Amino acid sequence: MKSCLVLISVLSIQIIVYGVFLRPVISTWGASDSEVHMPLVGDDIAPFISSTRAIVINAPASEVWKWLIQLGADRGGFFSYTFIEKALGYETGNSGKIVPEFQEMKVGRVLESRDRVKSVLKYRFPVVAVELGKSFVLKDWGAFVLKAVNSTQTRLIIRTHGRELSSLMDRVVFLIGTPCHYIMERRMMMGIKARVEGGAGARVSSISDFLWFLGILLSGLGIVAMVFMGRGIQSVLLPAIYGIVWLWPLFISSPQPVYGLSLLLVIAVTGGWLHFKNRAVRIIS
Repeated sequence: MKSCLVLISVLSIQIIVYGVFLRPVISTWGASDSEVHMPLVGDDIAPFISSTRAIVINAPASEVWKWLIQLGADRGGFFSYTFIEKALGYETGNSGKIVPEFQEMKVGRVLESRDRVKSVLKYRFPVVAVELGKSFVLKDWGAFVLKAVNSTQTRLIIRTHGRELSSLMDRVVFLIGTPCHYIMERRMMMGIKARVEGGAGARVSSISDFLWFLGILLSGLGIVAMVFMGRGIQSVLLPAIYGIVWLWPLFISSPQPVYGLSLLLVIAVTGGWLHFKNRAVRIIS
């Protein structure tokens, strides 16, 4: 019972840190103040704005557009974490080239789950507005906008729309879904950037993504184990500190294996130290 209470306390601290410090950061990831506050196409259909995120792509807007409109499970995929998409039952692939038959974006097209039986979370995003070469709007997702910086650089801006939160369950789902959506959307934007800048021969490693995620997952389990391994103040202080640190590679730093695996190594060493320390105490007593 004591360990469960400690675990709840550690989780509560993480939620507070996320809400106060991290949520404002991830909701404007990569975007300037002017981009966050400027009006964009589709704002009129949104109950509220959930986030505005942006990334610089070193290519003209016309080239970025060719990749961007391939978005969708029936086209080039979502350029995000493919192993997570497959685990959720989505049949999708991330195209490594520009496909001529995918070079059309028009109002009425629908981005939806290809296999609505296997998919854990069903989705359906109708295209409700298009300005060729510049922007399109997906209902229940948001606006995808290209802004030319100069002849060789483009800002990809994604403004995510909020949904009607008419019940307590809607609010809970929104609070849980917001950080999950950020993790996938950030990787999608980085994936589009890598493909545009790398061209048809670009290599985007899913192994790197998997190792990063594995490090994050095992680190989280290690923090939970500390709660039950520690004695006295250690069972509270160490998990609380590592719980806060754990949020950094998950939300702030670039999703690279070095960050997730480095944290895992530190937590594993700490866990080993706690194990042998507790064993020595038991032997002496």
